Amino acid sequence: MVKHFDIDDEDIGIRTFQIRKQRQVERAIEKIRFNMGKDWEKLTSEEEEILEWALGETWAMMGFSDWEHIGFSFMRYPDVQEIVLLAREVIEHKTPGTRAIEQIHQILNRLTEERRNEQA
Repeated sequence: MVKHFDIDDEDIGIRTFQIRKQRQVERAIEKIRFNMGKDWEKLTSEEEEILEWALGETWAMMGFSDWEHIGFSFMRYPDVQEIVLLAREVIEHKTPGTRAIEQIHQILNRLTEERRNEQA
């Protein structure tokens, strides 16, 4: 007997959103990892997970066109550490999520400026 699952448009929309977020974060992580080279190995697995979570939350708050212009390939170890620190404060309920995401967005905007300056 085949079971039928009730899947509505909202469920499909939520899942589509999650898949898009995951793909965008994976692409960003690939660029960051490649740019950081050996410095990437300094990160613990927990820090990698926190970075992924922080980027995912930031992606969800940003517009798609803004995200596409971020120069993830310019991210360095101190940038990653700053993002991880901000995200950890949210996870530990020391900082409101919206404030930390705004600060992470500012860090990413700096990378965008670096990208623009290099292209000029």
